[in-house]
Amino acid sequence: MAEIERKVGIGRYITSTPGIGGRIKERDEDFRVEEVLDIRLSDSGRNLVIRVRKRNWDTLNFARVLSNLLEISRKRIGFAGTKDKRAVTIQHFTISNADEKILKRLEEVRLKDAEIEVLGWTNRRIDLGDLIGNRFTVVVEDAEHPDRIEGIADELREKGIPNFFGLQRFGTLRLITHEVGKLIVLKDYSEAFWTYVAKPSELEDEEVSKIREELWSERDPVLGLRELPKHLIYERTLLQKLREGKTELQALLSLPKTLKLMFIHAYQSYLFNLLLSRRIEEFGTLREIDVNDHSDFRAVKGKHVVSSEEFSKVSEFNIRRIRFLAGKGYAYLALPLPGYETELSGWSGKVLKEILDQEGVELQMFKGDYPEFSSRGSYRTAEIPFSFEEFRHDVVESRVVFEFFLPKGCFATSFLREFMKSEHPYFLQK
Repeated sequence: MAEIERKVGIGRYITSTPGIGGRIKERDEDFRVEEVLDIRLSDSGRNLVIRVRKRNWDTLNFARVLSNLLEISRKRIGFAGTKDKRAVTIQHFTISNADEKILKRLEEVRLKDAEIEVLGWTNRRIDLGDLIGNRFTVVVEDAEHPDRIEGIADELREKGIPNFFGLQRFGTLRLITHEVGKLIVLKDYSEAFWTYVAKPSELEDEEVSKIREELWSERDPVLGLRELPKHLIYERTLLQKLREGKTELQALLSLPKTLKLMFIHAYQSYLFNLLLSRRIEEFGTLREIDVNDHSDFRAVKGKHVVSSEEFSKVSEFNIRRIRFLAGKGYAYLALPLPGYETELSGWSGKVLKEILDQEGVELQMFKGDYPEFSSRGSYRTAEIPFSFEEFRHDVVESRVVFEFFLPKGCFATSFLREFMKSEHPYFLQK
């Protein structure tokens, strides 16, 4: 297992068949993602819908640059979810209250590695709920044992596919977003600030890592503003706030809402990964469900298998039915994403309490002083809702091309890691 995965709580494989090895993301073109949306187009409406094919662009940065070019507020640009930078992605956006002036500016927009296509209009902006999932085409290079794919797939059919949050959830290269989130939960805002701005990582560019190391030691905003590269926009913005006399907390609160929410969500994701790793370690399958566990059910949206997201507690009255459905792949074990309203019951309550004690965190600490730094908590399916009818793979010598659909919120790297079992940080290639 890649040691880097343990840093974000991923500690187990569910399959015992050895992996095929290999690497992904050797080139951006080797990782293609296309959104599947639930949206209706028309010839009129309040929101202009565009489809963007982009490479080497993360979603938030693309939306920021596009809003600047269109001379509009970033808040007028809607999208259904964030996409990796190191990939070729096809993503949809809405532009609220667009007019002929906006259309004309769009025609004039020229962005490197991005193609913009106007699709039509809709009365409702694209938001998180509109994403059904994503179609993936992923190339694995240098696979040593592609003959093992069918054996691994058979195990996954029987045991379920672990729904780990992938490394991308925890930040680009440094993997510190969940650490910032924990510090915010503990209300240690000063340390949270400097962890986000300055904590170095061996995975980052060597020159930038050296600058962060000095900044981590000195904690001098003037040094940071002088030395940090211009593309580290949020770090520089925070340091500028500090230089202007703001506190670390005030600086953090000035960040975009989506980024502030990301800190707490990343910490919840880390705790979920730890809990899911323990479940796999103790049960060896995700299809075994007990009284006081929580469950979810298989649903179909369009033609795709997804989660119903209607989580319910398992009782003595419904457990036989839920176990039967789980064995057939129609019901899923659900585990908590901890928050201040999370109920500690059953196996997950016991183990989550142990994990939180080790972390020095209590559930009530998720009720912060600010909405963006708080969370009631929720649930997430422990296994990826998946239809093997939509799974394809093509092998040419040591090159494997995987094609599959995953529901929203599920990570392709979490699916592929069971097949690869690679020691390389294969989705963090520079």
